[in-house]
Amino acid sequence: MDITCLQYILASLVCTECIAGGMINLIIVAANIMKWRTMKFLNTVDEILNYLAISRSLCLFNGFLHYFLYLLGLWDILNYLAISRSLCLFNGFLHYFLYLLGLWDVGNPWAKSSVSVITMFLYSTNLWFATVLCVFYCVKITSYSWKFFIFLKTKISTLVPWFLLASLLISISSSLPFGLTNHGMQKQNLTNVSMENLTLSGAQKFKVSLNLFMLLLLGSILPFLLFFAAIFLLLHSLWMHTRRMRSSGSGFRSPNLKSHFNAVKSMSLFLVLQTMYLVITVHFLRTIEANKIAFWIYSILTYSPPAIHSLYIILSNSELKKTCISILYVLICCAQE
Repeated sequence: MDITCLQYILASLVCTECIAGGMINLIIVAANIMKWRTMKFLNTVDEILNYLAISRSLCLFNGFLHYFLYLLGLWDILNYLAISRSLCLFNGFLHYFLYLLGLWDVGNPWAKSSVSVITMFLYSTNLWFATVLCVFYCVKITSYSWKFFIFLKTKISTLVPWFLLASLLISISSSLPFGLTNHGMQKQNLTNVSMENLTLSGAQKFKVSLNLFMLLLLGSILPFLLFFAAIFLLLHSLWMHTRRMRSSGSGFRSPNLKSHFNAVKSMSLFLVLQTMYLVITVHFLRTIEANKIAFWIYSILTYSPPAIHSLYIILSNSELKKTCISILYVLICCAQE
């Protein structure tokens, strides 16, 4: 099979994955809006899910736009900054928008650096919103008697908006170094245009990619630690709960135990998917710029976590699942008319 043809096939797969994942997250948002219209309020977990689903929808739909432009033959417009492209979240839309405004030219390194900032801002907000969701599950489901934990349990619903605001501020602060790193690379490329420097561009790109990955890793450490702590506390609480039930002979069919299992499975799945994302990034770090096929495989794998985790959230929540099925039924009926 021709390499170009294979690239188009892989690009089509990425587009399909992005549009499907975006629709899954929009269905979550629509289901929560319907619930709000019926009950006139949303509980805290639904509010967090809304923020998470909206953020993921933005990432996935703009990823779709990014690769759809490639399929239309407009890929050269997006071909100025391969390092940001490899992160591939929000940059497709911004690349094209800046190009239409006349800001995307070789002499404007700040425009290109802003792509990395927005890219990593959306990645970080996705990670932090999911962390807030998992911490909320942990605090609400477990029943530890520590004073700080009791305080969190009684105040968690009022603290969640502040946690979300803090997530946005942390995401902004952790994204700015990406723009500074790319800005320095762009200035160096503009001032050093000799043939000798051009031959070193591959090594320079890898060095900058490595620096960006280290920044990505540093920005992911704190939410990963919170994830591990929340999962550990949930597993410990689950073990204590099952031991009490075994000793009392009450069986294993309590709703509390089911909520324990659902929360542990959801959190563990997200942690596995995020770990997979980092491992894949490390694996493709050197080959992604030189090998176009590796780039497309990387894109398919890195877009799958937000879609898979959101799909699992729907399937594991019976109320949300019923609402989503009814929404899909209405959409199918409207499409057939």
